Amino acid sequence: MSLYLSTPLICMVLFSLAMAKRVVLDWNIEYMTANPDGNNARRVIGINGHWPPPEVHVDLGDKLVINAFNKLDVATTLHTHGFFQNGTNYYDGAAGVTECGIPPNSSFTYEMDVVQTGTYWIHSHYKSQYVDGLRTPLISHPPKEFYQYDEEKILMLEAWYYRDSEAISEQLLSTSERIRTAPFLPHMLVNSAGGSDLSKTKIQMTPGKTYRLRLLNVSGTGMIRFGIEDHKLRVIEADGVDTEIKEVDSVKLSVGQRVSVLVTAKESVDYNYIFHADIFTDIQSGVARAELPFRGIVEYSSAAKLLNNTNNSTLSWDFFQDIDLVPIEKIPAPGVHKWVPLEVHTSIFDDRREHLAFNNRTYEPPTVPSLVTALTTGYQAYFPDVYGFKTYPVVLDPLEDVEVAIFNLDVNSHPFHLHGHNFFIMVRGTMDKNPKNRLAAAKYPMRRDSITVPPQSYAIVRFRADNPGVWMFHCHMQFHKEQGLAMTFIEAPFRINATTVLPSQLKQNCDIMGIPTQGNAMGRNGLDLPDEPRGPFPLSGL
Repeated sequence: MSLYLSTPLICMVLFSLAMAKRVVLDWNIEYMTANPDGNNARRVIGINGHWPPPEVHVDLGDKLVINAFNKLDVATTLHTHGFFQNGTNYYDGAAGVTECGIPPNSSFTYEMDVVQTGTYWIHSHYKSQYVDGLRTPLISHPPKEFYQYDEEKILMLEAWYYRDSEAISEQLLSTSERIRTAPFLPHMLVNSAGGSDLSKTKIQMTPGKTYRLRLLNVSGTGMIRFGIEDHKLRVIEADGVDTEIKEVDSVKLSVGQRVSVLVTAKESVDYNYIFHADIFTDIQSGVARAELPFRGIVEYSSAAKLLNNTNNSTLSWDFFQDIDLVPIEKIPAPGVHKWVPLEVHTSIFDDRREHLAFNNRTYEPPTVPSLVTALTTGYQAYFPDVYGFKTYPVVLDPLEDVEVAIFNLDVNSHPFHLHGHNFFIMVRGTMDKNPKNRLAAAKYPMRRDSITVPPQSYAIVRFRADNPGVWMFHCHMQFHKEQGLAMTFIEAPFRINATTVLPSQLKQNCDIMGIPTQGNAMGRNGLDLPDEPRGPFPLSGL
């Protein structure tokens, strides 16, 4: 879902356009050194000599402009996670999908209209690069929030690694089982700070005030559960979609997901309280679902006594299901014109590496970005083969209603993110077909852009192909994406061709990187794909 707009929302957008401004950010993307938890200094990627990168705040109707200059020694991109990019698919930032990347010592300007409100984030979409710190919250404010509160606080939650992303990717894709399975564990950061000094991650509250906590999981891997001792959380937003209030003890966020909760402070300053932000790892079979506790302080007074200063929580971790949330903006679900079943597997493939795959097809980016192929192959843009077998392209007709059924046959949970759309969550269940575990949507299903599918479970989502472009659908466990758990939707190819003109900077950057700016996945004409590599494929029995 990308273009569904209710009458109130249209009015809000029109009002905001009258008040619109240009928010121009000049970003030098460069290496730095940081030691966020005091235990390990490492190279990170910052902006303009600062790390973490600055938060970005915009208002509905603004024009967001990011002039990015790459001072790294490798390519980079910027993806505005959760923004639909209607009409600006080339600014989606997915390397190999919508652009070649920004080469070293080169620039690219991302320019987009702000037509959504809520909690989003900006991150690199080049390999697993954002795991090195190139990520930041993006908050889009409406003229008037649906819920009233006194103050908001952003909590960027992150499972942080002491090693750089490239080293981790190389390990996970090693042909040696000993190297591949050697365990490594993350360390929790809250707003890019961590460690045993609880004062570095404290949340300050004033008695009687109501706070909006914007929670974002910006990890490369790992699910995070969050809760505050002796405080209730009232969920009001998920992935930019406002919801009716749901009171809970705790929330669970997979990578890429965002949730806003209201918390009303106590009336007394007698006590301070512990908040928990625990990691559940989901990347290696040997440490899958390992619990890594983390705690910080909710501080009412520096002189107050701290209650229950242990990792042993008194909270209920009985998490709510996102399918049970009720969106404020009631939109009926689309029907079904196309059914896309996706089985999720992890296996050893015939290249002796461990890959993840949809339907045993493991993703690898093409030589020519898929958007470029859609724009330069004429009528053959409707043929999936021109995009390359390994991009797993699914071509959609304009306004086609699509149902995606995700069957997770793996031992790990996977958070799946769809670019360019929100989807409707229709059904959840378990692979054993136990009717007690089946949850179906109400009349107006919840919408979001990222969904968690637990092990041996399934989820069914729908969206309408109303946003012409090439949109990635992938696991947001970033290393799982690198291991192949991704595919692409080629949405309305002829309309892409009729409405899209690539920015000259994009073509220049491709030229600098030696990447063709026309042709099929291999840079050749039409269906001329000689000796196209179609593997690797799973080894039998593994």
